Amino acid sequence: MIFDQKSMIFPCATDPVKQDQRLEAHMHSALETVKPVRHRSMHEEVYQRMCELILEGNLAPGERLTVASIATAFDVSPMPVREAITRLTASGALTVVAGRSIGVPKLDREMFTDLRNVRLEIEPLCLRWAIKNATPEFYRDLELRLEHMAEAERDNAVKGFIHANYNFHFSIYRQAGSPVLLEIISNIWLRVNPYFHLLQKFGHYKISNEQHREIVAGINSGNADRAVTALVDDINSAYDTMINAKLGTST
Repeated sequence: MIFDQKSMIFPCATDPVKQDQRLEAHMHSALETVKPVRHRSMHEEVYQRMCELILEGNLAPGERLTVASIATAFDVSPMPVREAITRLTASGALTVVAGRSIGVPKLDREMFTDLRNVRLEIEPLCLRWAIKNATPEFYRDLELRLEHMAEAERDNAVKGFIHANYNFHFSIYRQAGSPVLLEIISNIWLRVNPYFHLLQKFGHYKISNEQHREIVAGINSGNADRAVTALVDDINSAYDTMINAKLGTST
């Protein structure tokens, strides 16, 4: 038995011309809400670059940016910048500070704790998956990341350390091979990463690098429990330092 594809889509149509017309109308209806790829790609690129701006340590608590300054730096019109800011504001990564200025939202103890608790659940899981997917290239990459963080510590480079710290952790999380987990972790880091600027004042870089070396030692030996314990220590110690720096002992 031979089936005609168009007749299967529109079984009531018998006129070939009408069949073509209805098929074309069907496809037009399915695509009528699709936006041009070039336009969409540019808006998404601006959003991704805004995320990188935050994750790589270029925006600290108290600093302000404007749509105009960002658009000039990215060499784009203000429209995609506004769209990116709207998305990042909705996710809690940015907030309107005053007038047309944007900055990092203030986090209270409750929000710091919530972010820490979620990190403690998700990031160790991602680390365990990364260890299962480990490759020689992955091991070499982590050693290079450790060198970058050690260099930033020696130079007391705040932004350099935050950038290197982000690269180290996300080299691990990408190795897990889970886009869903990576997106969840990225959204959390967009909110907490700017506060890593507070770590330098309390000499936390040395502690952090020791914990990172222990994470790598666990990964290299295939000892997931050892690596996870070091990661948990890293998350908790950074949390304690940020709470003391930002909030002291007050609630």
